[in-house]
Amino acid sequence: MKKTSGLRIIGQPDPGVPRDVHLVGRYALGVDWADGHGSIYPFERLRLDCACGQCAALEERLTSEMTWPAEIKRTDEGLSVTWVDRHASLYPYLALRALCRCAGCTGGH
Repeated sequence: MKKTSGLRIIGQPDPGVPRDVHLVGRYALGVDWADGHGSIYPFERLRLDCACGQCAALEERLTSEMTWPAEIKRTDEGLSVTWVDRHASLYPYLALRALCRCAGCTGGH
């Protein structure tokens, strides 16, 4: 997985800042980053990547309700997702960027 150091280059857009957050189809969240990169996060994968540590352990028992967002908000701290089952997840922007699984970020794998 590509790691983002958070090092900003003067005069360049911060790669850890989302320019736009939007739905992609019915089952994914899209983030367009300030540096022009685009990421797509399927809701199920996003829930499994929750930083709480408990969500990843639920992988085999995830229900569709547990992977459906009730509310998605951009905050100063990161992307806040409240799931239909009322679990709340916070994805700091640099951590969210590091979760991108596109071919460019994973080395084509």
